[in-house]
Amino acid sequence: MKSKFIISILVITGIFLISSQGCNKDDTPETKDFIIKVDSVSHSDTISSADAFEVLFYGKVGDNNCFTFKEFQPAFGADFINITLYGTETIKNDCSGDPVYIDGQGAAFTDLTPGEWTLNVLQPSGITPIVSKVYVE
Repeated sequence: MKSKFIISILVITGIFLISSQGCNKDDTPETKDFIIKVDSVSHSDTISSADAFEVLFYGKVGDNNCFTFKEFQPAFGADFINITLYGTETIKNDCSGDPVYIDGQGAAFTDLTPGEWTLNVLQPSGITPIVSKVYVE
């Protein structure tokens, strides 16, 4: 009799454990990163090597509040900076609001050696990069 009671408790515990492991739904919406199409940039033509090279970026991130600016990703060479701007789209059904823009979002680069530097703003596939120059004194 005692063994039937223990077996019953084990079976009930097992059923409880299995049922509590069911479908735990993650309510975190899915996100997708993408390269932002930059429309234009603004910066000084000449800077001192002691100063930061500040660049302002302009463009549309997305059509509504499901789109956000995520980050700048620069890559440096001996006399060039390749920069890509990334956004994030949140996949959900209740997107609303006005378009989202990078309206003068800025980045600053330091420790540039004297000479002419090229800034290459990389774009989504099929779109020509924006290329501009700055002279570092």
